[in-house]
Amino acid sequence: MKRFFKKIWKTPMVMIFIFITAIYGFSALGKSTEINRFAVVTAIGIDNMADENNQFELSFLTFIPIAEQTFTETYKVITAKGDSFVEAIDYAGQYLGREIGLSHLRTVVINEDLLQNDVTKILDYLTREKEVPSSTKLIATDSSAKDFLSAMQKLDMESSIKVSEMVNFNQRYITATDASLEKFFKGYFSPTHASIIPIFSLEKDEENGISVANNEAQGGEGGSQGGENGGQTGEGENISYNIVNGGEALIFKNGFLKRQLSADDLKNINYFRGNFSTGALTIKNFSGKPFENANLTFNIYDKKMKTKVVFENGIPVFYCDIKFTVVLNGVEEDNGMFDENVDLYLITSKAATEIEKKVKSNMADGLAIMREVKVDIADFYTKIYNTDKKSFKRFLDSLDDKDDYLNHVLFKTRVRVYSR
Repeated sequence: MKRFFKKIWKTPMVMIFIFITAIYGFSALGKSTEINRFAVVTAIGIDNMADENNQFELSFLTFIPIAEQTFTETYKVITAKGDSFVEAIDYAGQYLGREIGLSHLRTVVINEDLLQNDVTKILDYLTREKEVPSSTKLIATDSSAKDFLSAMQKLDMESSIKVSEMVNFNQRYITATDASLEKFFKGYFSPTHASIIPIFSLEKDEENGISVANNEAQGGEGGSQGGENGGQTGEGENISYNIVNGGEALIFKNGFLKRQLSADDLKNINYFRGNFSTGALTIKNFSGKPFENANLTFNIYDKKMKTKVVFENGIPVFYCDIKFTVVLNGVEEDNGMFDENVDLYLITSKAATEIEKKVKSNMADGLAIMREVKVDIADFYTKIYNTDKKSFKRFLDSLDDKDDYLNHVLFKTRVRVYSR
């Protein structure tokens, strides 16, 4: 024993460990477990309130940890009104009897009506709160954010598919976009001041989207401003809610909404942005051996894009070279089903030419949208500026409206198509 204490005395780290254990270890054992202190918030819904106090309403999709032998996820939607995020969160915590934790926040849902104002003021608290992950997904909805969270609650409890996973899919697909708090403000503080938020729909009794059975009045629990808490749960008829990810998006400049884009609009713009890895192309009324007046659908399996900028007579010329690797996987003919194996079809020069024309036409349509609303979603500004800062500055100074520079830049595209 004496030798044992001598070894401890000669090892300073062991002495420090014993000291820390004696001071903090036993006191920690006497504290209540964090599982009984916190309600974990996985999603926040923000709704506009049209009352006289101009308040807005927050809804919280909470996961309440329960210490049991069998682990069961228990989700609940609560709501609270307040003049600020902090006030609404305090009331929500008061109703639950737990502290609201935001470190596991995955999704922020904003009512579309709220986006008619400066969206940065709505998101200000979330960007300053250290607990909120910068990767938190940001989406808009044309319905009540509270109802949307109620549908998310059913998905999280009854399905392996979650809305956050649907948003992750958008990052890869050509007709949609990915958005997070970090990416939104990265665009906001960029020279173009352009940001994108995807918009999801919540439809009733429709066949589109992911269908979940839900109670219309569910999620109406919570407190109100001024300490008038008191949860109440409404009982209404069961309605089938369908969460629809249609690939639509809202574009912003300086935090203000400029336009809503359809899935096709965003697809056309995404050819320039280049931030997709898969998608589909459809060529209609194609005639060429062995097809006759057929609609051909090609899957994109690889995409590579190179860009270059040169100045000619003081005007920026933007060159874009895109290479697609595609596979034919769908054929529709007027005379019935095509009975050959389309997977073995090699892209002919005629088919490749038609695909190239289609892509160029789509890119022209996407560029026309950006020129019309004067929002540089593809961030051409940075690419041109990095090529020749002085020449680009002189070019901007020569314009009557510097925000309209896209209408004065020349674009030349080259599209190449290959079989897989």
